[in-house]
Amino acid sequence: MKKVLMVAAIVSLLFTGVAGAVEETAETTVLFDFENGLQGWDIPDWAYEKPDHVQERIAVSDKFSSEGTNSLQMDVSFPGGKWTGGIIEIMQFFDWSDYGKIACDIYLPLDGPEGLKAAMILTVGDKWKWVEMSRSYELKPGEWVTLVGDLKPGSIDWRRVQVDDSFRQDIRKIDIRVFSNNKPAYTGPIYIDNVRIEK
Repeated sequence: MKKVLMVAAIVSLLFTGVAGAVEETAETTVLFDFENGLQGWDIPDWAYEKPDHVQERIAVSDKFSSEGTNSLQMDVSFPGGKWTGGIIEIMQFFDWSDYGKIACDIYLPLDGPEGLKAAMILTVGDKWKWVEMSRSYELKPGEWVTLVGDLKPGSIDWRRVQVDDSFRQDIRKIDIRVFSNNKPAYTGPIYIDNVRIEK
């Protein structure tokens, strides 16, 4: 009986150790969950002046969320037939030296079209360099889609920039852009939630 208890105790310790290691390596810090308002996010002034940017307004919504009960709702009006985008941003200084990824979740309602895409953009350093993701993510109607950008040195997830330690030490803005590249037309909401960094 003692042997059985000893084996059970050892197995229990092993599983606890493994679970703890997984939790530590996958540590996540949620930056913005929109549970208490827009938290500083806005539509940039310049986007209102650009005819190819068609975001109309933003608000907190409790209709859909990937975590918690709220998300940010961006209302857009994509006419189709040409490139148009909708963009939101937050201007704030971030030091992500201890983190390796940035991520966010985007939801397109079930009645939305196939073909809309999304990407994140970072403004970096004292020269306020505008750095777009090197790939975009296709939104899927009725599903949450997670955008992920690698922040570790040598990352190829960002255009026309060398990603090193200084890149993630001085982030000035985060932008999230949803766009229609010629074909999809859509007027309605898009939901953004759970903006986070991961180790």
